[in-house]
Parts: sequence; C-alpha cells; structure tokens
Amino acid sequence: MRRIAILGSSGSIGQRALSAIAAFNLPLSVVALSSHTNIDQLIADGKRFGANALCVTSHVVADGMYQGFEGLEAMLDAHPVDIVLNAISGFAGLRASLAILERGIDLALANKESVVCGGSLLFDRARAHNAQIIAVDSEHAALSALLSAHDRKTVESLIITASGGPFRHVAKEHFKDLTPRDALAHPTWQMGKKITIDSATLANKALEVIEASYLFGFGADDIEVVVHPQSIVHSMVRTTDGAVYAQLSKPDMGLAIIGALMSTPPSVIERLEFGSLSLSFENPDADRFPLLALAFDILRRGDRSAIAFNAADEVAVAAFLDGAISYPTMIDVILRTVDLPWDGTCSSYEEIVDSDRQGREAALSML
Repeated sequence: MRRIAILGSSGSIGQRALSAIAAFNLPLSVVALSSHTNIDQLIADGKRFGANALCVTSHVVADGMYQGFEGLEAMLDAHPVDIVLNAISGFAGLRASLAILERGIDLALANKESVVCGGSLLFDRARAHNAQIIAVDSEHAALSALLSAHDRKTVESLIITASGGPFRHVAKEHFKDLTPRDALAHPTWQMGKKITIDSATLANKALEVIEASYLFGFGADDIEVVVHPQSIVHSMVRTTDGAVYAQLSKPDMGLAIIGALMSTPPSVIERLEFGSLSLSFENPDADRFPLLALAFDILRRGDRSAIAFNAADEVAVAAFLDGAISYPTMIDVILRTVDLPWDGTCSSYEEIVDSDRQGREAALSML
C-alpha cells in the first residue's frame, strides 16, 4: 500500500483526494495531513483516515499537532511517505515543494506557484534528490498523458483549454461594475476563492501556461490557449503532420489527483457519454483578458517577472475580495507591477523570496 501525505488537505484539492480514497477504497495509506487554519476539518480527516500525524502550518496553536513550517518538515522526517500531494495555496507552497524534494520524496504538485516562482530551481532540486514532480492540474495531467503517447519530435505545440470563466461574454465597459460575488460564480468548477477569481481574469490560465513551459520544455511560441466552456477537453497536442490529439473527461479533478498518486489508478470519475455531448471552442479575447497574453510575454522575457506576476496577483486578488479595489483596478495593478524592471534570474530560494517581497511591495503601492 502506498503511503501518502496531503498538504493543504482541507482545501478543494485535498478534500477531493480524500473523498476519492474513501469512495473507491483505494490502496493509499494516509500517513500525514496538514492544514493552514482549518483545525476542525484536519482533526476530522485525521480520525477518518487514521493519519499518524497532523500539522497546522499557521500560528494557530493546536495541541498534539506539528506546528508551523518547521513542524511540517519535522512531520515529513518522522513519518516517511512515498509521495506527497502538495495542495497548499499560493506562494507558500513553494517552500513545502522544495522541502519534499530535498527529502527525495515524489511530489504530486497541485501548487502551480511552485513551478511559476521556483522555475529551474525546483527541477534542479528534484534531479539532485532523484524525486519526481507529477503535475496535478487537469490540463497538465492531460498534457503529460498525451506527450507520453507521442515522440517529442513530432509534437509541434501544446494546446491548453480554458473555460473562459463567468465573464466570457461580459463587455469590457461593464467590468467596473463586477463584484467579488460575480467573479466567484464559476460556471464549471468548484474551487477556492483565489483560484476562482484567477479563473475569471484568466490569470490562472496564464500561470498554467508558464507552468507548462517549465514542465514540458515548450517555449512561448509553442503553446496555445483555446477557450472551451464545457471543460470536457482538458488539453491537446498539435503534431507536425497537422493532426491534433486531445484528452477528454468530465470536469472532475479526481482523475488528475488520483492519477498522480497511483501508477495504475482505477476509474474514479463518471464515464463520458457522447450521445448528448456538444463541444465548442473560441479564441481568448486578449483585450478583455490581458493577463493571459502577459504570460507569453513573461516567458519571452526569461527574467524574474513570473515571480512578480504571481506576487502582484495574490495582492490584487486579496484586495478585490476585500472590496478595497475594483475588478479593472485588480487587473491594472498586476499589469503595472509586471511592467517594472525585473532583470536577472534567481539561483536560490532566498532570492526568490526577496523577489516575491519586491513584487508584493510594488503591487501594494499601487492599490
């Protein structure tokens, strides 16, 4: 039985993983769990799955649990596992990803910020400690499966699909009237607040473009994005002979999550029936959703702007959710932050943290 730990277990990804393990009686032993603040959920899940160790990563004091990031590291040292699902939200997930890889543990990565901000450092760490990085996003899981079926030399480009979010047909002149409640009404996926807002602005797709470039070694000119509202086609590859190959399934993260945790996963999602299936596609609107186009500029720059993008996005989204700024201001803050000089690259975690701090300070100054 494979031993696993789930970090960020009280979030949507962690909960979907646990529900699949329970529902399908999967041969996965839940050894350790962590949550940032949701102690009640953490305790309940720990009891339900017989976890040996629990960790609260915030400063909330919880008796009998590991505490803070140092506690998280101690938990990984004291309770060996075969793979860790990192579902921690935001930039904070990078530190955990590096700690997992440093211990030679395979990383099922649902924290795209680890790749966007960690860049080559993350993959160097994995190679140095003979650990695997397995992408958990449905789009990247689909791309991994498609690329494994094709010779790399025959693949011309990656095609990542986007649902388009709730504002796909909203005119730009109405953006000033959009509220957090409007942005949180995603038409397809049930996710946390931050990623749902990012899906509305297509910032999430921008992060996925950057992540795909690092994961699979494709440049900005070899990655495409297409809006696909039904979220049935998760990604595609275009081959040099002109053909396009796609991965299709119901919009359920269970497939990507369990596929990352098990080498031969059973069927954990509803079977796709074609009789009533209707699929549509359209090009993304760069004028209304400029953050997506920004991702390709960031890849071409090859500097620290990816870190600045993520930092500004986290600051601006938090301000928007708090009602402190409007939807257009949120977008503008991110664009203006990335437009600053971000020359050079980072060769250490400390340099990445410093760049993240600079990005946050720049974004905060623009609110």
